[in-house]
Amino acid sequence: MIDEGQAFAYFDAVHGPLRPSTHGWYDGVCPLCADMKLAVTFEYNLVKCWKGCFDRQFIIDFIIDIEGVRRFEAYEILESYEGKPLDYTYIKGQVEVSEVALPAGYQGLLRGEGVIGDRARSYLSGRGFNLGHLDNLGLGYCNEEHEDPQKNFFGYIIIPLKSRGKLCYFLARDFMGNFPRYKNPPKDWFGVGKSQFLFNEEALYMYDSIYLTEGWTDSATMGPQGVSYQGLDLSKYQSSTILESPVNEIIIVPDIGAYKEGLKQAQKLYEHKKVKVVDLSQLNTKGKDINEIGKRSVEYQTNKTEYLSWARLYKGLRHE
Repeated sequence: MIDEGQAFAYFDAVHGPLRPSTHGWYDGVCPLCADMKLAVTFEYNLVKCWKGCFDRQFIIDFIIDIEGVRRFEAYEILESYEGKPLDYTYIKGQVEVSEVALPAGYQGLLRGEGVIGDRARSYLSGRGFNLGHLDNLGLGYCNEEHEDPQKNFFGYIIIPLKSRGKLCYFLARDFMGNFPRYKNPPKDWFGVGKSQFLFNEEALYMYDSIYLTEGWTDSATMGPQGVSYQGLDLSKYQSSTILESPVNEIIIVPDIGAYKEGLKQAQKLYEHKKVKVVDLSQLNTKGKDINEIGKRSVEYQTNKTEYLSWARLYKGLRHE
């Protein structure tokens, strides 16, 4: 995960001076058109050019492209700048989000050359995930043990759940044969739980259309447009986040056998967004979820799925 203070210092020095804009964005000088059309938000880790010189992208990918460096070198560039906490109080209606700490021994997914890092990357790439995308979202692994067993996440993939760019909770998934397979922090550690946040919330501000899934592995399978809510039920916090975002189209993709649950989640969104609910049971497949079925098959079924209307929703909930 990048340090937003260091990122601000880099953009202010190289593409600035930055000027505060609206909704947490800053304006700077685009390196391609040389106009004051660069826009960057450190909350959501995004940068774009209003003139269309490049598509909206993650900050680290922007640095890789513009500086002509490799990923680890882009991180080194950011880390060479001295950062400080950013002040968002000028944003009207901004609500304070508490940030939590990453577990002991956390290492960014594409950083570290030891055996533990290699095993973490091998596990994720073996499941078909794009490691660069996961690194952009802040996934990492723990390569150190903690003396407190409850706080020991050695051998676990760390999956961050963020709100407005701040880490608010994390999931932990074993990749070395530990037990349990998932070891998530108890709610009383942070005062919040996984149901209050979305995995890859950034996609709501990057794309006009997103795939909404039950679990983070399904979301990661769908790539940058995948967002997940970690369960069968979309909480009021999660649905509010989606409804208040600029995303226009929501494609809900429940696991096979959970189509009716997907319709129930659509009830919370379809009056304000364009919504599809994809029925994966219509595919001739042995897979049970998106990761097993594959992105291409999900996209195929999505194209065959019509947008949800009140009549279709009523019929599906009553007869499905």
